[in-house]
Amino acid sequence: MTAANARSLLALRPVNAVHRLEPRSEACPISLREIVRALEGRSGTLPIVAAPIAAVARGALLAAKEATAVVGLAIPPHSAPERVARAADELAPRLPFFVSAEVRVEDGDDGLERAFVAAHRLVEAGITHLAIDVSAVALARRAQAAAQVAGFAAEREIAIDAVLPVAGGAVDPESAIAFVEEFEGWGMRADVVSARLPPAGDAEVARAQLAALDALGTELGGRAVLRRGPLSPALAAGMAASSLRLCEDGGTALSAGLRAVPAELRSAAEGEQGRGEVALPDAVSDRLEALVYAEVATLLDQLGAAGTASRLAQVFASRV
Repeated sequence: MTAANARSLLALRPVNAVHRLEPRSEACPISLREIVRALEGRSGTLPIVAAPIAAVARGALLAAKEATAVVGLAIPPHSAPERVARAADELAPRLPFFVSAEVRVEDGDDGLERAFVAAHRLVEAGITHLAIDVSAVALARRAQAAAQVAGFAAEREIAIDAVLPVAGGAVDPESAIAFVEEFEGWGMRADVVSARLPPAGDAEVARAQLAALDALGTELGGRAVLRRGPLSPALAAGMAASSLRLCEDGGTALSAGLRAVPAELRSAAEGEQGRGEVALPDAVSDRLEALVYAEVATLLDQLGAAGTASRLAQVFASRV
């Protein structure tokens, strides 16, 4: 990646994220909205790594830097994106990445208000990809509730992800299209749609899931689709050949890293994941990072994501 291309990336960091960076930081969080637009039509699936512990984010960023790949880092609702930004500035300066968080909306006015407040706090904290799950809301109110929660993020040009309701382990295309159309009828735009699906234990099930998601993206006008849920080897192997744009790692990197944590510390670490504040001995933390690095490096290769950061930088530089 050339210096000029890297500067073009830094110039596109969203204001909400820049305000949370330290002076002269070269961490490069980018709105997923900009990323999916710039990489449209290009091969490779971008992973979103569950990173509730800072050491997981560090290992994932190191793997992404080596592969020159765009990676997403998913944090819990009460975590602080600043920890991810500090790790990026130290380990992967000028490498584009995005910070994901999800808000689940409960039914009723109180649930809607809590979700609105949570989304506002996350955007102000510096996330660049907000997913909104309204599956617990009464069907007639889902699209409106999602639009109300999404409003502040949309104003800040943060990517909006409409999490689609799933029944029987599959997405119903007609219901999904109707939901997205109604959501956008409230003046919002779903940059990404996502579905939380069950594990695909064999290649046949994996192919069927990927084909259904590919078809959904086409029916939604080439919309970026994100697969959520456990990621099996069969799914990972098939994604590079699909048109799927994004997928969760299903916690595989986190699980790999936690193998480095002694049993007497593991329960405490797992209990602290929501805040990303786990205090581990340096040797344990280093081992955890190394295991995460290896897991994410393998995943980036399987998904065909290597080089996506360079391609993104080239697209942005050509616009200047």
